[in-house]
Amino acid sequence: MSDPIGEISSSLMKLYSGCGYDLYKMSRFEEYGLYAENKAFLPSSGIITFTDTDGRLMALKPDVTLSIVKNRRGGENKLYYNESVFRTVNGAFAEISQTGLEYIGRADPVRLSEVLFLAQQSLEIISADNALDVSDLRFISMALDRAGITGEPRSALLRFISEKNGHDASLLCTRLGVPDIDKERILTLIGTACPPEQAYERLRGVYDDGEWQKTVSEFFYVISGCDASKLFVDLSVINDTGYYNGIVFRGYVNGVSSAVLSGGQYDNLLKRMNKPGSAAGFAVYLDRLSELSGKAAGRRCDVLILYDGNTEPQKLCEKIKEIISRGGTVSVSAEIPADTEYKSVCDMRRI
Repeated sequence: MSDPIGEISSSLMKLYSGCGYDLYKMSRFEEYGLYAENKAFLPSSGIITFTDTDGRLMALKPDVTLSIVKNRRGGENKLYYNESVFRTVNGAFAEISQTGLEYIGRADPVRLSEVLFLAQQSLEIISADNALDVSDLRFISMALDRAGITGEPRSALLRFISEKNGHDASLLCTRLGVPDIDKERILTLIGTACPPEQAYERLRGVYDDGEWQKTVSEFFYVISGCDASKLFVDLSVINDTGYYNGIVFRGYVNGVSSAVLSGGQYDNLLKRMNKPGSAAGFAVYLDRLSELSGKAAGRRCDVLILYDGNTEPQKLCEKIKEIISRGGTVSVSAEIPADTEYKSVCDMRRI
């Protein structure tokens, strides 16, 4: 029986391994303190705990990144994983399958560009009908700093920005006495959700000073390696600024109602855990792919071979051997199937 999600996971791991990332394996259990101290980093606060035989409070792992950072020993770490994490969701215990990668070391613009590229390639493995929404937390942070917005009002504004709620953001700025020019700049950022070319012109016009223009240039330099036709600059993509900084992103595929991929640059997490360097990574939420149906959840291959009654079996088998010897995948069919995605067609029919 076909296992589309298993095939996707295998293809993702092949992609990451082929790009020089090493497999990371972790225990099912960690001491509860690691997660209790970093609850804000977790997508949900539901941590499943139990008492070990020696009296320690333990947790079924709710996250992989925290474990990777905790066990980091310095130097450059290029790791990928295929793990299950455990959380309470809507009051019930849930096992959530994830495949992802982490880069820890010197996350310079080129490394960040590589991580974004691999995020896009991961979406391509899931479905060709995909989009990656990307932002840079520095834009929002700089605008709020310059407007003098701190504390609880800042948290409220960040929430409004993540909801694309310009109306309430405007009302709050007015109540705070934020100057009109600064309020307009914040609202411009909230409304930025467009292709890269449009976003570039829009963001360059927010401030004209050197610091802002340098930040804009750095951001667009990082995303320049991506497929612009499937990329959207969306400044409502916000992760916890206590952990994340710089580039953050979410990936979507047609047929799934929520993001199937999420990640970003998390230098602040390293600082909180007293680890040197900078880092970026992402996770693919395999459990959400169960929503896919039809072609999006079907088989995938590099080459579709078409045959008929006149095709010579020997030549067909030689072609299959040639493709798999190059590391490719193949599907053989008498007609173009509706449930298979492929990169190219090898027509061996004698029509």
